[in-house]
Amino acid sequence: MKRLKLLRQQNMSKKRIIIVTIFIILTIVSIVIGADMNLISSLFAGDKIAWTNFIHGRLPRTMVIILAASALSVAGLIMQSLSRNKFISPQTAGTTDAAGLGVLLSMVFFGSQSIYLRFSFAFIFAMASSILFMILLSKIKFKNIVYVPLIGMMYGALIGSVTTLIAHKMNMLQVVASLNLGSFSKITLLNSSLLIILIPALVLAFIYATAFSIISLGEDFSINLGINYKATMFIGLIIVAIVSAAVYIVVGPLPFLGLIIPNIVTMYYGDHVKKNLVDVAIFGSTFVLLNDIVSRLIRFPYEISVGLTMGVTGAIIFLFLIFKKVNANE
Repeated sequence: MKRLKLLRQQNMSKKRIIIVTIFIILTIVSIVIGADMNLISSLFAGDKIAWTNFIHGRLPRTMVIILAASALSVAGLIMQSLSRNKFISPQTAGTTDAAGLGVLLSMVFFGSQSIYLRFSFAFIFAMASSILFMILLSKIKFKNIVYVPLIGMMYGALIGSVTTLIAHKMNMLQVVASLNLGSFSKITLLNSSLLIILIPALVLAFIYATAFSIISLGEDFSINLGINYKATMFIGLIIVAIVSAAVYIVVGPLPFLGLIIPNIVTMYYGDHVKKNLVDVAIFGSTFVLLNDIVSRLIRFPYEISVGLTMGVTGAIIFLFLIFKKVNANE
C-alpha cells in the first residue's frame, strides 16, 4: 500500500515537472514572438528602442497572460467548490456577462472614465449576479451535473441580451463587440496596472482554500467543523467577482478557461482546493500561453483573437469532459 502511494506521488511529481517545463518554454516563446523577431539580439546589442518595446510591450503582455490565466483558473476552481458542480465557472454562471453589463452601464452614465471606475461597476454587477445565481442554485432540487450549467448559461444569455439591448439603444454595439473580444494585443504597461488587484485576490484564495474545500461538502458538514458557511461563501464570491471584473476589463472573456482547467487538474490530483491551487494556476497559464502563441502565428505577423482560439480548443476539451462524466454516471 505504501509502495503504491509512493509510486503515485512520484508519478504526480513527474507530471508537475513536465508541465512546469512546458510553462517556462512557452513563457520564453511568448516574449520572443512578435513583429520584430530579432528583438532578443537587439536587446543584447543595447538597442534603446528594443528595450522600450520589451519593457512596455512584450514583457507586460506575457505577465498579463500568466496573471490573468492563473487568477481566472483559480476563480473557476473556487466557483466549482462553492456550487458543488464541476461544470460551473464564472462564464457559465453569468458572472462574466454581468461584468460586461456593468462596464457598459459605466460608459452610458459616465462616458469616458477611468479604468478603475469601470472596474467598480463591473465588480458590483459581477458580485450581485454571482449572489443571485447561488440563491437560484439553492432553490433547485434537481441538481444534475449537466443540468445546472445549462441554467447558468441561460442566465448568462439573459444578462447578455440585456447588455445588447442597452448597447443597441445607445448606439454602442461596436463597443460591446470590442469588449467581448478576448485579446492580449493591446496590453501595455499602463493599461495592465489594474490586474495588480488580482495578487491580493489570489493570496486570499490561498488563505481560504481549505475552507472552500470543506464547504463543498455541504452546509451542515461545514458548520459541524466550525466553518462559517455563509461568510466563507461570500468571501469566495468576492474573489470570483474581483477576478472576473478585472480580467474582463483588461483582456476580455477567455472562453472555457475557468471551466476546463480545474476539471483537468482535479482529474489527476483530487478535489482538495489548497493542494490544487498552484497546479491550476500553472495549467491555466500554460493553456492560455499556448493558445496565444497559436493566435499570433496563424496569420503572422498579424494575429487573431485569443478568445477565438480558446473558444475552439476549449469547446473540444469541454465536450470531452461532458461525455466522460456522462459515461461515468451511466
